[in-house]
Amino acid sequence: MNDFLIYESKRFHYLWLRDNCQCHPCRHDSGQRLHETWLLDSKIAILTSETSNAGVKVIWDTPDQHESFYPHDFLMANCYDKFPTSGDKLPRWGSDFQMTSYDYAQVLEDDAVKLSWLNDVIKFGIGKLHNVPTNPSTILNVVSEFGFVRSTNYGDLFEVVSVEKAENLAFTPLPLSLHTDNPYRDPVPTLQLLHCLVKAEVGGVTALADGFKAAEILQKEHPKAFELLSTYKAKFRFASDDAILEHSGCMIETDKQNQIMAVRINNRSCAPINVPFDIMSSFYEAYQLFAAILHSDACKLTTTLESGELIIFDNQRVLHGREVQAIGARHLQGCYADRDGLKSTAATLVNKVV
Repeated sequence: MNDFLIYESKRFHYLWLRDNCQCHPCRHDSGQRLHETWLLDSKIAILTSETSNAGVKVIWDTPDQHESFYPHDFLMANCYDKFPTSGDKLPRWGSDFQMTSYDYAQVLEDDAVKLSWLNDVIKFGIGKLHNVPTNPSTILNVVSEFGFVRSTNYGDLFEVVSVEKAENLAFTPLPLSLHTDNPYRDPVPTLQLLHCLVKAEVGGVTALADGFKAAEILQKEHPKAFELLSTYKAKFRFASDDAILEHSGCMIETDKQNQIMAVRINNRSCAPINVPFDIMSSFYEAYQLFAAILHSDACKLTTTLESGELIIFDNQRVLHGREVQAIGARHLQGCYADRDGLKSTAATLVNKVV
């Protein structure tokens, strides 16, 4: 006897359907579940069901003959009787990526423009603004348009300028290899923003790379190296007078289907690698291969931020660096935020934008 129902050639278990009943007694106005899943009958059965283009109506074989209706769009959006396909993943990009830049004033005034900007961050892992006022702390106002600042030991925001006795190489004019920020932190900030207040007279070229694209190249061309970096963890560490932070994680993070979920690379803060003796040489080879792919002509994009330009990027996907030593009074401000707020704002804007 089947314990599932078929709709549009997709199978849905009875228990899953009962657990996801959308009726008022089962769902609060907020959309949150009112019943306790663990108290449902795991052997629940259906008395009758009716299917149509609109969805599925079910009457359950329970004392109260509970009635449920599942809209077509709900079932298709939550269907689990399928395998991930290449069409499910986000697009990758390389050195020829043409980043769209949005006017900050239009983002503030037009929800459709704001949604396009946020969708770029979700889709490509990066979004860009121009004509952002160069007043200090404006970056915090930008974050408030979609979420909340993630405060760290660096404060609500940090200054990217050259300082004496810098506690972090980012606060020097020196070139920086491609990296993700704060891999020594758990959880890591998932978004980073950089706002150019004053452009460097010379140098200060920003380098960017899609870590997911580079990881896929490694996976295809050097599968054993990919396996090492996605299996064995590396420790990252930061220490200053007021903070000591450590966290271990794979340089390439995957899910159980071996889909790439995050990258974690930071040469400056990588602690001594501690993997089994017999694989240490192979691990270093894999690490160097991955870094070489990231910095290759196929992956690395370079750009110079002008005063008033701001980029926001996914800190678990997009790596950034400084290509050429900055000369002159270059001044950027940066801060961190998180993806959940940005995705939430984008989702609510979809309902507003016609």
